[in-house]
Amino acid sequence: MKELGRARQAIVVVGLGYGDESKGATVDYLASVLDDTVAVVRWSGGAQAAHNVRHGPRHHTFRQFGSASLLDVRTILRAPMLVNPLLLDAEADELAALGVHDPLGLIAADPACLVTTPIHAAMNQAREILRGAARHGSTGLGIGETVAYDLAVRGRARRGDVVGNFPCPADAPSIPALRVGDLRDRRATVAALDALARYAEPLLASVDDSEVVAGAIGFAGTRPAPRGPAPPAVGDLADRLMGVAREIEILDDADRALGAVLGSGTVIFEGSQGVLLDEWHGFHPHTTWATVTPRGLVAELAAAGHDPYVLGLTRTYATRHGAGPMPTEDAALDLPEPDNGPGLYQGNWRVGHLDLPALRYASKVSGRVDGVGVSHLDVLAASKKWPVTGDVERVGGVRAREIWPVTGDVRSERDGVWRVKVARSWSGDPDPLALAGPHDLAALEGLTARAFAARPDLEPLPGDEDEVLALIADAVDAPVVLTAQGPQRSHRSLR
Repeated sequence: MKELGRARQAIVVVGLGYGDESKGATVDYLASVLDDTVAVVRWSGGAQAAHNVRHGPRHHTFRQFGSASLLDVRTILRAPMLVNPLLLDAEADELAALGVHDPLGLIAADPACLVTTPIHAAMNQAREILRGAARHGSTGLGIGETVAYDLAVRGRARRGDVVGNFPCPADAPSIPALRVGDLRDRRATVAALDALARYAEPLLASVDDSEVVAGAIGFAGTRPAPRGPAPPAVGDLADRLMGVAREIEILDDADRALGAVLGSGTVIFEGSQGVLLDEWHGFHPHTTWATVTPRGLVAELAAAGHDPYVLGLTRTYATRHGAGPMPTEDAALDLPEPDNGPGLYQGNWRVGHLDLPALRYASKVSGRVDGVGVSHLDVLAASKKWPVTGDVERVGGVRAREIWPVTGDVRSERDGVWRVKVARSWSGDPDPLALAGPHDLAALEGLTARAFAARPDLEPLPGDEDEVLALIADAVDAPVVLTAQGPQRSHRSLR
């Protein structure tokens, strides 16, 4: 069995849900206890990540910086990670306010990373507005638009062609999509932005809610036109993007730089979203435009002579932000949540019972999971209620002992009942989700339909915390190696 925490180890941290599995807090903790940690690599997604880290009074939501930045650990942004320089700059200001010295100096970026701009965000928000009740649950930050535009350009798409599930608003230009390496050349940057703005204009002009879309491109200092916002002043936008790029290190050879850090200490590869949102394995169309399963990364590291440790993460219950299937959702399961709430484009924060079929599928699509980190054990403990006999004190008309959280060591409190339950199967099937073929969106839509129609077979969780962890370990087919009893760094421990 592989051991987590060996010297000079490559550790791949992935979420085994729909996101919000404590990836950031786990990366921060690992870097704090593994003294030879030299870098965190962001290798998927973009600025839509929201990884919360708490240490003492300090709290930060990491979006593009690696989640060990409070420890002054270097961040490498590696393609296919998407980079939004303006939001990176804003995040650097937040980190500086928390006492991190020269945050942008911690960033090294792959020149091949695609650049996300306010124009992409405007297009993203416009599409979600036009979808109405059929929204996909987007963050509204332009992630899908960044990828789709690059695909449209490279595929020479014409107006009306569909890329993924995005109709092209215009003929794709011949000028390549903007990448981080282009930000060293003003002429190339302006040309790429101008081509993008012209491509986006028909889509932005079709949206009546100009104030919402204009807010997304307000970074460029533009004013909305009578019918939707006009394309931004690309020269001004180019200057702002290039100004941020000058403050970071743009690598000449990202592969060589990564090889150097892998040879010098522990490197943590921080996943962006949960694998159930993966573009080729998630419940289409309620997915992200990124590959977040670790299969490809693990194969790449193996080819370079490294055998990484894949650490899969889950809460003790299910969560999802926004639209899409979630079979164990329970609106009555009111669990404390300090960091998530409704989003304008993303939709509502949702919670549900522990979903073992979903965990089995997540493990399967990951290719391999060497160990599991389980967080929010404190929330599970707080959900415990007690059978009540006789007269008890009432609080606000509710019998107090029925709602009062557990105190003390929950491992010894075997008489209570968790309000969180467990689904061992959906409609009698413990393994209802089959792997789809490569790039088979039709098969993924079939999985989505099955998940929407599923009836979870709920039953009480075992009364002991260790038994709950054993259920999770069995579903993932990997041992639990890390647990968290709260949101702080100090609440985490290796097992």
